[in-house]
Amino acid sequence: MDSKDRSIITQVSAKIAAELIPKTDNIEANISAWTLATLDIKEILLQACYPDVPTMVANAFPGSTMSSGSPLNVVGQQHGELPDWLISACKRDGISRIYDNRDGLAQNNKRPWFKAVDDKEKAYWPPKN
Repeated sequence: MDSKDRSIITQVSAKIAAELIPKTDNIEANISAWTLATLDIKEILLQACYPDVPTMVANAFPGSTMSSGSPLNVVGQQHGELPDWLISACKRDGISRIYDNRDGLAQNNKRPWFKAVDDKEKAYWPPKN
């Protein structure tokens, strides 16, 4: 793979990440989410285009387990900051992708606040005090 190919893949990854990440009022959180998404997408594209090139981000692929430093990815729209209790619970359960259901709590306050994407049995509500 030459540097031109790598440059194109990097540019495409950055564009895809910019389209996919949820935008918040927190600029630093947006930049952080974009950076992490760009790296993950770049690794996925590199693996798809060049299967013989080893990937650097093992958890970028479906079915992998979450490592301790990996971010929790929200599929769909994110409705505010993710609480620490959720991040801890997902790390404990090996969940790396979730749906954020907090937007529908006014209509149905019994639904889980968060639901795992790949494990239909995992749902998360805030801890009871």
